[in-house]
Amino acid sequence: MPPIDAIVLSAGRASRFGVPKFLLPAGQGHILLTRVLELAARVADGRIAVVLGREAKVARYAVERWLEGQPPELGRRVFTVLNRRYRFGQSTSLKAGMRALAEAQGVLVFLADMPALAPEKLAQFRQAIQQRDPRALAVAASEQGQVRPPVFLSRPLFPDVLKLRGDLGARAVLKAHQDKIERVEWGAGPWFFDIDDWQTYQQLARTLGWANESFVPIPCEGVRVSAIQTRVDAALASETVPWLAPGLLLLTSKSDARWLLLPRSYRGVQGVIVGPAQTPAAYLGLIRRASLAALAAGGQADYP
Repeated sequence: MPPIDAIVLSAGRASRFGVPKFLLPAGQGHILLTRVLELAARVADGRIAVVLGREAKVARYAVERWLEGQPPELGRRVFTVLNRRYRFGQSTSLKAGMRALAEAQGVLVFLADMPALAPEKLAQFRQAIQQRDPRALAVAASEQGQVRPPVFLSRPLFPDVLKLRGDLGARAVLKAHQDKIERVEWGAGPWFFDIDDWQTYQQLARTLGWANESFVPIPCEGVRVSAIQTRVDAALASETVPWLAPGLLLLTSKSDARWLLLPRSYRGVQGVIVGPAQTPAAYLGLIRRASLAALAAGGQADYP
């Protein structure tokens, strides 16, 4: 039986969230991306292409650091793919991953913002892929019959995927082949949570215990709106506004991390966390510390 190859999509803009959500902490030693990568490795015994886009340098560093603690065999199977066109939608990332695995007999597609996949569900999914009807073009997880990620796309579907444009993903291809999809019913559960906003992340972090990770508190101080207005205006005018939690911006600086409280809301901003991010390690550390602080505060921008 041929090995199962996989694609982990981690190249989205995360424009609805703000900060690169795949870099958010997901338990000790993990971010969302490496958590999903670890889960993908439970199912895929072939190559695993991790497609990167936004903050690719930081994401690649995180993957490489994670691989240092893994068996060498896994390190030989996992590789990163840079999608320079990620701003043009999910289809560009899916195609980039598929081109990198062009010789595969099929690919199992994971999303980096779905980190709560259960190992027992994935074992069930792997068995379904291995035992699928030869006439089936795809295997997909489902909730009450509705197709959900992850999905396995067999080689005959590759040409259809490579024709996709914009923000269309595998679902658009599967819709055209409903009668040739084998569904693996998982039922409702956290495994289908996709982290598109702070509230969902906060709920999952508390449910799975990620919010209990210890961290060094961030010193808090009040600041006049006028003292930070220029930086806030620039952040709000940027392509991707760096919201961490509702009313809370995450900005980089050369100084030590600080939580700045505004005396009144300014353009929806109640607080700003600033900190060093000159290197991938520093940026990851800032996001981790700021996220854990915000989780401890209950997501309230004005109460560190």
